[in-house]
Amino acid sequence: MNPDTPPPIPPQYQSKAQTPPYQGQPVIDPMFVGKSEAQILDGIIDRELTASGFDVKNDSLTHFEKKKLTATLISAPINLIIITLFRTFHYSNFSAIVLILINFWIWHKFQKSDLKAFLTKEIKARPDEKFSDVIAPQLYDKCKNQKWLRLGIIVAFTFLIPALMFLKPHVFYEDAPDGKYVRFYTEGLTGGESLVIPDEIDGIPVKGIRGDVFNSTNLVSVTLPNSIDTLRGHAFEGCEDLMEINLPKNLKYIGGHAFDGCYMLSHVDFPSSLRYIGGYAFNECASMTISDLPSEMDSIGAYAFCGCFGIEKITLPKNLTEIHAFTFSRTGLQEITIPASVQRIGEQAFSLTCLNKLIFEDKSQLLRIGSRAFFDTELTEVVIPPSVKEIRGSAFRSCKKLKSASIPKSCNLSDKVFKDSPTTVTEY
Repeated sequence: MNPDTPPPIPPQYQSKAQTPPYQGQPVIDPMFVGKSEAQILDGIIDRELTASGFDVKNDSLTHFEKKKLTATLISAPINLIIITLFRTFHYSNFSAIVLILINFWIWHKFQKSDLKAFLTKEIKARPDEKFSDVIAPQLYDKCKNQKWLRLGIIVAFTFLIPALMFLKPHVFYEDAPDGKYVRFYTEGLTGGESLVIPDEIDGIPVKGIRGDVFNSTNLVSVTLPNSIDTLRGHAFEGCEDLMEINLPKNLKYIGGHAFDGCYMLSHVDFPSSLRYIGGYAFNECASMTISDLPSEMDSIGAYAFCGCFGIEKITLPKNLTEIHAFTFSRTGLQEITIPASVQRIGEQAFSLTCLNKLIFEDKSQLLRIGSRAFFDTELTEVVIPPSVKEIRGSAFRSCKKLKSASIPKSCNLSDKVFKDSPTTVTEY
């Protein structure tokens, strides 16, 4: 026997040896050839679901739908709350959109409960069982996919309900010891340019407007009742379209930033009852002209009329004790008389104006003129009252037309008071 020839197969094993195992039964189904494990499992699950009569597009499992619906019932009201808060407190629409998109993204993540992923996890957890034995029991929990119901809830709370709620503007009031106060204002999709506040609500007088109520709204015209005596801070701040408003005849208090940034505000008449104007109250009201300030007013805050280019002449209250920093900076003022009661003029109080005439009343009590108080004005001459003890640095700097200045000998001059000004200083 040739040593290279294999030995003969015993008769009892010949039939088995000549028939290869799994003949006619490929180890791998051709539909899965060349695919990854994940793709193979996905194909097997698809086949099993189809065989069980499960419609992947229209059917779902009950516990999936409960999870998705719960997420929807949480997410949808959150959208409504976001819209309500932003319409009430007048934050930027961009910020509201960003928050709604974030909320929508979170909601969408919960809507992606994947049946195939769930079944894949179950199959891997039970490797010794048949696929059909793993998948079939899960399908007893089958129910219809409620995606249109969930989408409808989201649309209703994000668009339909807000549209109905904010179709028209709404004014909300709160009780106070002396009457009603305007507390909140929601802009409407229609009719939000003009607003009339009534004298009373349910027989109770409207006495004031709280802070931030109309901040950054699209109001053009506002009519206030004479019953109002208080306008709190930021009440109309950023109302860039506001052109007309009447100040009530009983008004006593205008808070800080009350009309800050109302660029289009045309004219304001101050009632004789007014006693206080807060800082930045009319800051950057570039188009505004005003009547004289009430003679009995006690206080005008810093930056109160800064940037009001329309103000060319004004009579200051006789009881005023201080002109704060930047109060009339960058206005159209051409002349000013400082009342005898004023003791301090703050930093840049009249800087960058057209001021060409400065008068101090007799018996002036002025003690101090702040730095750059009259920086870059059109003054030609100035006589400082004998009461002045200090003039701070650059107070009259860059006054190109200032030829002469009379200063009391007892006055302390800081550095650069008249720097870049062609001024001849005379002491007396």
